[in-house]
Amino acid sequence: MNAFISKKNISPVFKNILLIIFIFNSTHINAQQSKIDSLKNKISFTKADTLKIFLYEDLGQAYRDEKKMDSSVLSYTKSLEINEKNNYSIQRQCWTIGAIDYILYEMGNYSESLKYASREQVLSEQLNDTLQKAGSNLVFGHDYRELGDYRQSLNHFFKAREILKIYDKHRNPIENAYPVQCIAEVYLKMNKLDSALIFTQLAYKLALARSYYPIMLYSIRILGDIYQAKGDDERALAYYREYVPDYVKYKEQNRDLGFVFSNMAKIFQKKGEMDSLVFYAKKSFSNAQQYSDEQNLFNAATLLSQYYDGRDDHEAFSYLQIASQAKDSMRSSDKIKQAQVLSFNEQVREKEQQEADVKETARNRMIIMIAAILVAIISSLIWYRIRQLRLKYKTILEQKEAEKLKVKYEKQLLELEARALRAQMNPHFIFNCMNSIKALVQQKEEDKAVTYLTTFSKLIRTIFQNSDKREITLFDEIETCKLYTQLESMRFGNKFSYHFNIDETIDLKSMQVPALIIQPFIENAIWHGIMPKEEGGTLSVTILKNDDIISCIIDDDGVGREVSKQNKFKAGPSEHQSKGVHLTQSRLDLDNALNNRNASVEIIDKVSAEGKPAGTKIVLKFVEF
Repeated sequence: MNAFISKKNISPVFKNILLIIFIFNSTHINAQQSKIDSLKNKISFTKADTLKIFLYEDLGQAYRDEKKMDSSVLSYTKSLEINEKNNYSIQRQCWTIGAIDYILYEMGNYSESLKYASREQVLSEQLNDTLQKAGSNLVFGHDYRELGDYRQSLNHFFKAREILKIYDKHRNPIENAYPVQCIAEVYLKMNKLDSALIFTQLAYKLALARSYYPIMLYSIRILGDIYQAKGDDERALAYYREYVPDYVKYKEQNRDLGFVFSNMAKIFQKKGEMDSLVFYAKKSFSNAQQYSDEQNLFNAATLLSQYYDGRDDHEAFSYLQIASQAKDSMRSSDKIKQAQVLSFNEQVREKEQQEADVKETARNRMIIMIAAILVAIISSLIWYRIRQLRLKYKTILEQKEAEKLKVKYEKQLLELEARALRAQMNPHFIFNCMNSIKALVQQKEEDKAVTYLTTFSKLIRTIFQNSDKREITLFDEIETCKLYTQLESMRFGNKFSYHFNIDETIDLKSMQVPALIIQPFIENAIWHGIMPKEEGGTLSVTILKNDDIISCIIDDDGVGREVSKQNKFKAGPSEHQSKGVHLTQSRLDLDNALNNRNASVEIIDKVSAEGKPAGTKIVLKFVEF
């Protein structure tokens, strides 16, 4: 920072500086007015809305540079309206709102500034614009500071500081000094001078590292204010004297210079240096008039009224009146601030209430949805339960029907088995066997008669032993069939030959089959297939296994089924009526239904090479369990 300017040279130096400020302001005003007129002229001749957006923005900035804040806000607002109407650019809307909220803060219209800052915050979040997020928080901080809500102000300034750190992370390793200096000023307002000094020194250091001269100037002024509040007037004066030439150098245009002049006048009043008091008080007064700064107008007028009291009563009274008017205006401003605070708080409450209503509506909607879902789930569960009960009831009914049907089938099966048993050993067979035995005895062939009788008795005993059984082993069934076939062969004088071919790998004793299920087919083959042939024939019984299927094949080379039917028709009723085959088929069907088996009978009519009947093949298939 610059060294102290000697007391001896204070007046000439500052007179030259103030003259430069006056000349600069006059030139600047003329240039700005020319720019404003030019922009207004362009707007009047422009029809394209898109171009008007940019022209009104430029006009708003020109008015802002001219300190015509109302016109500046009006121009920016017009640009925003055209943008929103044409839906031109949300990003540009966010920038324009950011300009408006800061100008409104500068005008002291804090409640409106807060409204626009809220809009800027929403759009910046939508756009994920880090810089505009920081800008909205900075405006919040300024507004709350001026409204006296220092905690809220600090909260937003610290948020802005963190956001700008993120923004500058890959752009500039040096932290942005502006939010740091804003934090320092709030601490000064709270009279936390040590905190204010720490943050101001940090801000100056950061600004110097980034060559950010406006913030350096800002820090110098705040350092003067801090040391004045601490009672260190000499150090405060040193900072204020450094501030004034830098204000000109960096072409600043704001009311901060008025505060510096006013504070310098107060210091010189304490020191009793009245000429310097009057000089700086009048410069503060002039600056306050230029920027309509009621606070500095009051401070400067009060100092001048006190100085002229007893020296020039007319001047003293004039300045006293100005001070009184400024004070009334400040009181009015304070009332406006209070009204703005109340208005903004009311708006916040309304917004919070709206948000609460929205949340309540959403909550009620969610409750209704959940209730509807629960009702749907419960209804579905009830419907499912009813359906399950119906299915269960239906199943129970079906089971009962199945049980009734099973009982019916079992009864039919018992009847069929009884009929089958009677059919196997019909009276003619028994009578013929007895006659054969009698003939052998009469012919003195006692050995053959004994053999015949023994075989016959074995067959009868086997049949009656199994008469009360629904199922027997395949081994027992084959033994019964062997005895029967042997008897028939003996009775007919070995008119036919027979043989049993059994696969030795089959465990006949573990395989269960319906009792007397094979014998009727053997009987039918002998009586209706082989016996009608004069030369006799051959009967073979073969037991095979393929996977889990046991096949029993009864094969004869008799006359065949067709010739047998013709013989029956020509000869008339036969003594032997074989009903066993039909009964056996019915027994198999019932057994499949009752025991869920898959037994089957296949009858194959054999044909010779000349196309003549060559016998019959019966294939019985049982599934091994």
